[in-house]
Amino acid sequence: MNLRLISNPPNPWHSAYREWIDAPPPEAQLEIYEEQAKTVLSENDSPDVGFRFSLNPYRGCFHACAYCYARPTHQYWDFGAGTDFERKIIVKTNAPEKLREAFMKKSWQGELVVFSGNTDCYQPLEVPYTLTRRCLEVCREFRNPVGLITKSALIRRDIDVLAALARDARAVVHMSIAFADDAMARKIEPNAPSPSTRFAAIRALTDAGIPVGVGIAPIIP
Repeated sequence: MNLRLISNPPNPWHSAYREWIDAPPPEAQLEIYEEQAKTVLSENDSPDVGFRFSLNPYRGCFHACAYCYARPTHQYWDFGAGTDFERKIIVKTNAPEKLREAFMKKSWQGELVVFSGNTDCYQPLEVPYTLTRRCLEVCREFRNPVGLITKSALIRRDIDVLAALARDARAVVHMSIAFADDAMARKIEPNAPSPSTRFAAIRALTDAGIPVGVGIAPIIP
């Protein structure tokens, strides 16, 4: 396991100014591991998955959604599938460079790349690391189509890049919203932005000409 644990201040968000859209989540004892990934594009051939290539700049997710199907993947790193998933997060610091390498290969056919599938590419660590934005800038340079799945209003930061991709190649965003009620969402998605802020992000994205869909899953009575 080629991971490097980096030190954190008592408050992991104290190193830079943060303005929370919603109330900040409870302070977490977050452990951040930095990884030099060998590759960043994951390929699948499942008929049940609507895309071939995906990109996950991070492993684990701070949003801490109780229902997350990706939790068992954390056990591959000898971490737990429970709270380790949102407390021990791996950062692929070289993701933009590895994406560029993949696009430079003669075998690359310019297929759709979906962010992320196994984590949220706009979880809070994206603020200091900017891996998702820099990967999108690589996609824009190569005019490679992208799809994004997220719960985060942070995506509004990258409207300029996404609008350019939507205009010059193809870009579509799917905002995951399982609840209409903010209070209910907070119980099951404790660190994710509230549904109301996600609806506001959808408005901002569509106003910028970026196609947006809504992923209503899971369905919880």
